Amino acid sequence: MRFGILFLFLGLLPLAAQNAQLAGMQQDLAELRNEVEKLKLENADLRSALNRQKASQSPAASQGEALSKARAETLAEVDRRLKQQTDEVNAALAELTRQVNAALGKTGPAPATKSTKAPKATAQTEAPATTEEAAPSDVPQTGIKYRVKSGDMLARIALRNGSKVEWIMKANNLSSPNELKADVDIFIPQAETPAR
Repeated sequence: MRFGILFLFLGLLPLAAQNAQLAGMQQDLAELRNEVEKLKLENADLRSALNRQKASQSPAASQGEALSKARAETLAEVDRRLKQQTDEVNAALAELTRQVNAALGKTGPAPATKSTKAPKATAQTEAPATTEEAAPSDVPQTGIKYRVKSGDMLARIALRNGSKVEWIMKANNLSSPNELKADVDIFIPQAETPAR
């Protein structure tokens, strides 16, 4: 009988070990369930935090968009005004050029002809001319007419023709050497005796 109990005990021993192992697995499974629940709660917290952040950024983003739109509209208005002022300045320059040409003896642009060949413009008139209007007393009254070419600089024109930049600017009512325009006739004052 002792042997029977011993065999029974030995037979139950693996069953007890399996029960202990099963109990350990059940405990591990319960811990895993707890961890999954914690992760679910953390995930929900993160989602709500992300939603709050998106909600708080949304007004800022729309404010940024509104600000950039306002800046774009302001720049468009500045561009429009600048273009308008440029057109006004160009019109004033054209009128001033017309007046200078009239003062230099030109009556206006030559009428267009139906010829296919364009007439060749002379770059410089060598015959001495005098200014029609009263020029400042420090500017010589005699000089030549000159047709400005693209790339001409006032200092070079003055040097080539024995004149001074200041004289040319005063005689042609130029406030800056940068106002010189190509294909426009200007008066180049020249001293009666060449400057040295």
